[in-house]
Amino acid sequence: MKHCPQCNSGYPDSHTTCPTHGVLLNEIIDLKPGMVIRQSYRIVRKLGQGGMGAVYLAQHILMDEPRALKFLSSELSRDQAFTGRFLREVRVLRQIRNRNVVDCGDLEAAEDGSLFFSMEYVDGPDLRGLLNNTTGPFYTEQALSITRQIAEGLGAAHLKGMVHRDIKPENILMARDGDSWLPKIADFGIVATKESSTAYTRTGGTLLTMAYAAPEQWRGTPSAELDGRTDLYALGGVLYEMLTARTAFHAENYEGWSEQHRNTPPQPPSTHLPNLANWRGLDALVLRLLAKDRKDRPKDVAELLKLLDAVVYLPPQPVRVPTVPDSTPRQAPPAATLPASTPVVRQPASKPAPRRSGKAWPIVLIALLISFCITGAISYVFMKTGSTPETRRYLLQTTEPRTLYGSTASVETVAFSPDGRTMASGDADDANLWNVASGQKIRTFKGHTAWVFSAAFSPDGRILATGSVDHTFRLWDLASDRPPLVAPFHSDAVQCVAFSHDGAKLATASSDRSIKLYDVAYSPDKMSVAISRTLLGHSDYVISVAFSPDDHTLVSGSTDHLVMVWDAASGKMLRALQGHKDIVLSVAFSPDGRTIASGSWDHTAKLWDVASGQLLGTLEGHTAEVRSVAFSPDGRTLATASGDGTIKLWDTATRKALATLDSHFTGKDWAYQGVRSIAFSPDGRTLASGIGDNTIRLWDLSGLNN
Repeated sequence: MKHCPQCNSGYPDSHTTCPTHGVLLNEIIDLKPGMVIRQSYRIVRKLGQGGMGAVYLAQHILMDEPRALKFLSSELSRDQAFTGRFLREVRVLRQIRNRNVVDCGDLEAAEDGSLFFSMEYVDGPDLRGLLNNTTGPFYTEQALSITRQIAEGLGAAHLKGMVHRDIKPENILMARDGDSWLPKIADFGIVATKESSTAYTRTGGTLLTMAYAAPEQWRGTPSAELDGRTDLYALGGVLYEMLTARTAFHAENYEGWSEQHRNTPPQPPSTHLPNLANWRGLDALVLRLLAKDRKDRPKDVAELLKLLDAVVYLPPQPVRVPTVPDSTPRQAPPAATLPASTPVVRQPASKPAPRRSGKAWPIVLIALLISFCITGAISYVFMKTGSTPETRRYLLQTTEPRTLYGSTASVETVAFSPDGRTMASGDADDANLWNVASGQKIRTFKGHTAWVFSAAFSPDGRILATGSVDHTFRLWDLASDRPPLVAPFHSDAVQCVAFSHDGAKLATASSDRSIKLYDVAYSPDKMSVAISRTLLGHSDYVISVAFSPDDHTLVSGSTDHLVMVWDAASGKMLRALQGHKDIVLSVAFSPDGRTIASGSWDHTAKLWDVASGQLLGTLEGHTAEVRSVAFSPDGRTLATASGDGTIKLWDTATRKALATLDSHFTGKDWAYQGVRSIAFSPDGRTLASGIGDNTIRLWDLSGLNN
């Protein structure tokens, strides 16, 4: 093909000069931006190249709208059998009017005789691009929604007698539809027509997309004998990949793929991601789509849509373990909110009075009044003097915390340095460093462009890590003013950062549903991080992560309601702890590494045995979400912070509520409500809390263990 350098019009190779301008034509191998095809389309840029030909973005000159032009290869254009069949396919395809099928225009011949047809231009990636750019699997709801829409497009085509025969992520174009994706099926009929005009040979194996082709295609069934169930098999493979971030089958060569599809049963998706088992009917649906015999698949799209409607999410049921071990008498509900200086004194449960005759009731009433007065007097003495070892241990020394002012927004995170002299906090898009003794801000770290959700000191106190909604975490050298190391390894908000106790590793939890582990290196001249492992298993945002004291294990909490325990060396998920009824907002290991604490939007905190995964107890009493949990350095006390504006202290051995610290703030907007985060100082004498009113409170716990 040749084109005029003056008007950019294209002409056959037999021409030497432009008929309009008389200038010599340039011979080209590829279409260049600005070229005009058939006096109708101006080439903008090349979109892609494949075995069938090349696709270009062009502007329709008269209509002034973008179109995609697909040019068939010269080999196909010269194949009369192919072009005849393809023209008939295009005629049928143009009858399909469905929002999930790319609109197809006319089949035309360019100036040099090469065939092309115009299509609707979809300004978005294909599904393969989305899969490649997503860390881990899609949200289950999103995967099911995309599958449904592809199925509806297939259904419209199947009613016209059209079978695609090559459904794969590369043939699903993704258009924007508000805040959602609208999938559109492309390349209908092209591959099928080529198969019909070409002998099916081993060389022609490229006609099959190996990861998705149905068993009947591997067996050499003629195209004319394939039906819509072949497309449903491929759609099952696409759904499998969206759900698990892996294909249903794996092989190294043609023979291996053929064997897998024809004879190897696929594993249920929940084999790879156990939380998928909470979606009733999902495993069965995927396995039915991937049935070897097409008679065992849904008979048509209508049946598939009914099966999709039947897939529902069933939250995991709490493990039926008593809050208090059977050998321990059950306690009354935690005491109501008390001032910080007031110990919690529990009264023994009153036994019901024996039945007596009506004549004895005055005596019983007098006895009860006397008992009540004596008990109240004893309790008053205990509360004032701390006369028993138990009440003395929980006697706090202050009634009001120190308040640190200077944050510009809700304080989302607080963390003490290893020596306890300084403290870090994060708010709108800044991280701050505070002097604990004076309560003065001593440094502000700027650079994040969105909320700073998490902060953590390295064990030697030389590095501060901060995680942000801007998809990055940053490492700040506290010994110098040099710029931070910016690490953009996640595709969504970094919800939490945590150093290992030896300082060699860093873990990050993200809204992209992944946990990443990094090797951290530090010298006075340089800091570096390198990804060592990515942990996948949660089906929704990962909100929090923490290392065990020996650094062998990690624990994570997610909006999928699960607490997951991981082997830090291999990245293998060891167990998923089910029991919370809502988002898990925070997790922590006890100092001895035997217990995990978790806080949830379901208003509770839970304690778990690390070795067995057994639920040890549920801590109830907050009236809003438990946003943060923290063990005291000696492990004897657990603090829980809530959107109800309070912090509760619990005895980890008995799981009794010890005291309630009231921040006197609940806020009007849930997004800025209550206590956002808490942290114990290294000596356990101070508890810091980040509050939704842009302040930090420092609570004196020096009398906690007296």
